[in-house]
Amino acid sequence: MHIIFRILITIFLLFAISQMVDFTVFGEVLRGFPTWAAATVVVGYSIGQVVGGMKWRILAHPAGVNFSRFRAISAYFVGMFFNLFGLGMVGGDLVRGVLVSGEGVSRTLGLSTVIADRIHGLVVLAFIGGLSAAVFRPEFLDSELIEILVFIGLGSTIAWIFMPWLTKRIFSSSSRLGQRLSSLARVFTLDSYSLSVATIYSTFLHLLQIGLHWVVISALGISIPFHYLLATVPFVNIIGSLPISWNGLGVREACYIFFFSSQRHFMSEEQAVAVGLVWLFGMTISAMFGGAFIAFSKDMSFARLTKRRYPIES
Repeated sequence: MHIIFRILITIFLLFAISQMVDFTVFGEVLRGFPTWAAATVVVGYSIGQVVGGMKWRILAHPAGVNFSRFRAISAYFVGMFFNLFGLGMVGGDLVRGVLVSGEGVSRTLGLSTVIADRIHGLVVLAFIGGLSAAVFRPEFLDSELIEILVFIGLGSTIAWIFMPWLTKRIFSSSSRLGQRLSSLARVFTLDSYSLSVATIYSTFLHLLQIGLHWVVISALGISIPFHYLLATVPFVNIIGSLPISWNGLGVREACYIFFFSSQRHFMSEEQAVAVGLVWLFGMTISAMFGGAFIAFSKDMSFARLTKRRYPIES
């Protein structure tokens, strides 16, 4: 049912966007887009996934979940492959958790490291967007959008800090749910070194992706102040990461139209949709590296993903 819902939402969004686009103009925009810029997005996005895998490994270490750099990076790409091509049937986050489980690490704990990685990334992304929006707010963004970014960042930070304490207070460690939540709480580390290094990695990753947006937009012959991208692209990425459409398709394009065509008229609707299509292209090609890991690495095969020999709890 969830898969059908996501497909229907995607179709609805694409239909709504199609009513705003002149496809003749859209085709001209795509034909004029330089190959070098598309290649830059693919390479840059892939580098970002490598950085993301390294950051995830750093956050997992204090919880006793240790895996090599190669496993971190390859599992990250495999997870992205399933996120992109799985239509939600096998979530990429779940796959990542499975691939680092075993040898004393439960699937629950493995998945918990992925959840912590997601929340940490959300905090950093919201902080970049919220801070940029607050600094430059007289120039463009509505106060409601700024408040949403700040709320996401603060809410995620509070959850990170108080999750271990609340888990011990509310749930019994003898119950199945309590054991699983305890495994989750273990990875919300407050170790200053790990958090600092992971935050540096995460900040670099998000700034890289914002920079890639600037490359795409500049390749279209459009000039947008970089500080505008610092405030808006994090919001687009947060909304686009929500599991309400297939890989954010339609959601991102609608956000680009809102921020770049409606909120401030930097570009036409056709150009805004082209930005989304180029970004999807970069994600798709990058995700294929995950398919290559599945095809050629026995340690990353489908067989490993379906084995049941791992304990529920460590």
